[in-house]
Amino acid sequence: SDCVMRTPMEEAMRKMIRFAALAVLPCLAGACAVSGWDAGSAGRCESIEMAVDAKGRPIEIEYHISPDQVPRAVQDAMSALYPGEEFTGAEHETHGGQLYWELTVTTGGYDVEAMFEPDGTLFSQEIEVPKESVLEPVQRAGETAFQGGEVTAWEEIRDGKQALTEYHVKIKADGKNYKVAISRGGAITSVVREVQAEIEVPAAR
Repeated sequence: SDCVMRTPMEEAMRKMIRFAALAVLPCLAGACAVSGWDAGSAGRCESIEMAVDAKGRPIEIEYHISPDQVPRAVQDAMSALYPGEEFTGAEHETHGGQLYWELTVTTGGYDVEAMFEPDGTLFSQEIEVPKESVLEPVQRAGETAFQGGEVTAWEEIRDGKQALTEYHVKIKADGKNYKVAISRGGAITSVVREVQAEIEVPAAR
């Protein structure tokens, strides 16, 4: 063990690392067995984002795709939420055996990511917001999570009924990027580090 003193948030961060993959992944730490792994999607997507548990096992995989690959019902639902906004990104992923589609728009200078079921039913949203609109307990928790850290983004997390459930706070500290989940009351519920990773998959010729 070492003698480095860490805050509770830094200790929590050590328990989970999030990989933002720039390519695609064939079989890393059992990835081929993880729910949601799709070799066909991996070969066609633009990039992959994945999360791993404390032992390095993939627990979530998101395939970044072109917005025109998203079902029409989902596109229509997003356009109804944000009329006139252009889609700037798209993903599909699987949670608990359920397939979801995600679209991103930029509105008022802030990014919004909305996740839908295939029929267009809204499941959740990540909405980037200005600091001034964030609840004060959440501001305090985010700004003190890492000593010397700088908050780079505040995000509201809303459910399918658009109720605010928690916040995600993006923080840069010691040259590393973190995402901190904070309850409405200001309690830190999880901390992950976002890591860039280059991975490869066999390509058909």
